[in-house]
Amino acid sequence: MITSKIDNFMRETIYSVSNVPIGFRYWYQRLLGFMLTIFQYDGLPESLPSRELELCLLLQGYATPFRKDNGDIICIPSDIYGYDEYYTPTMAIFGNPKVRSKRLYLKDVEGHTQNAVLMYNTELHNNIFYVDADCSFNTLICRYARRLADLESSENIYTAKLRMGNAPVSGDDNVNKSIKKFIKKILMGDMSDAITDDAVLSSFRSVEMGNTNLKDDLVSFGLAKDKILEQFFREIGVKFHNAKRAQMSVEEASSDEQVLMISLKDVERERIEGIERFNEFFGTSASVKLNPEFDRTNFSEGRRFGE
Repeated sequence: MITSKIDNFMRETIYSVSNVPIGFRYWYQRLLGFMLTIFQYDGLPESLPSRELELCLLLQGYATPFRKDNGDIICIPSDIYGYDEYYTPTMAIFGNPKVRSKRLYLKDVEGHTQNAVLMYNTELHNNIFYVDADCSFNTLICRYARRLADLESSENIYTAKLRMGNAPVSGDDNVNKSIKKFIKKILMGDMSDAITDDAVLSSFRSVEMGNTNLKDDLVSFGLAKDKILEQFFREIGVKFHNAKRAQMSVEEASSDEQVLMISLKDVERERIEGIERFNEFFGTSASVKLNPEFDRTNFSEGRRFGE
C-alpha cells in the first residue's frame, strides 16, 4: 500500500517541469523545518510540545498558550483582538474540533480573569502605531520558497531542452493532442516513440526554443540557488558557510557579520521574556535558548553554519 502511494506520488509530481507550486511546497516545508530547529526548549509541560509553540510563533508571529478544562497546557493557532490604547491585544479566540471553544483573555479585562499568555516572535509585535504589523517569519519563508521554486522550474525547463531543442506548434486540436503525447514522452526520457506520419508532420511547424549555452546556464542555476539560500540564512541571522570564502580577513569577517538582517539573539530575548511570563502565569519552570549550532558567539574561530 505504501509502495503504491509512493509510486503514484512520483508519477503525479515529477512533471510538468515548470510546476512551481510543487517546488514552492517543497521549499516552504524545508525552510520552515530548518527554522523549527533554531531554538531549544526545556521544562515545557508534556501537553505542550515545543514544536507546536514554535509553529505558532513562526507562522502567526505570536502564541497564546492556555490551560484546557482538564488542566493540560496547550498552544494552538488563534486570532487576537480586543486591542488596548497601545494596540496590544487583550483577547483571542481559536477553533479546534478537539478542544472546547472558549474566549481567551490575555489580561484581566472587563471583569474577566486572564486565562492565557501572549508571547511574540519578534520585538515588532503586532503593530506600528496602530498599523497592523507582521512579526511572523511566514512571509519571509514564502518569499524565499517562491524564489527557489521559480529557479528550479527554470532549471528543469533548461534541462528538458537538452532532449528537445525545438517546440512543435499547431492550430489543429487533434494534431496538438498527438504533439502533447509525444512531447511528454520525450521530456520523460522515453525516446522509443517518434512521429512518422507525414500527414501529422506536415500539420505543425517547429519553433526553436533558444540558443542559450545550456552548460553555462546549469552552472549559473546552481550558483544562484546557493546565493538565494545564503541570502535566506543571512536574513534570519545565520552565517552561511561558503567553502570558497573559507579564508577571510578580519575586515571581511566584520562586514560579513554586519549584513546579517536579523539578530537571533533579539529573537531569543523575545522568547525568553515570553517564557518568563509563561512560567509566572502557569507556575512552571520552562526555559528556552538558542541552539548552539546557530549561536554566532560560537563562531569566533571563523566557523559557519553548515561546516
